[in-house]
Amino acid sequence: MKKAMYVGSFDPVTSGHINILKRASRLFDEVVVVVSASTAKKYWFSVDQRVDMIRTALEDNGISQVSVIAHDGLTVSLAEEMGISILIRGIRSIKDMEYEVDIATLNKIQNNEIETVFLISDEQYRSISSTMVKEIAYYSGKIDALVPSNVAEALIEAVNKRRSS
Repeated sequence: MKKAMYVGSFDPVTSGHINILKRASRLFDEVVVVVSASTAKKYWFSVDQRVDMIRTALEDNGISQVSVIAHDGLTVSLAEEMGISILIRGIRSIKDMEYEVDIATLNKIQNNEIETVFLISDEQYRSISSTMVKEIAYYSGKIDALVPSNVAEALIEAVNKRRSS
């Protein structure tokens, strides 16, 4: 059984992330989504909210054989614990590729058995990032095509909360 891990902060999960998960679920018997907490980022949503948004989006899109967990340590350590040797990464651009190759190299230093599989984003998702989605939502732009419907609702609520505080 081939298992893979897809790690990210997913603040919030986008339609691009869901597309990568849909495609990965066809390539692997099981995919574990790991919602991480990067020390370098400031989040709009709690880890629990992000986990719930991903689970709902997966269910709404009929994507099975994907589980979602939270983790706040090294990706490689968690992969070892779970017996997973394949990490999935989505690539939108050359800029992403440079960054992801660096991360893959550092992961290999930690554990030489870890392989990173890069999935190139489908064209319609290449300009979508969680950061851009939050910016567009904050200024009342159209986000329906950028995020799953449950996430659009959560973003509107988060924007309203930010504006009122």
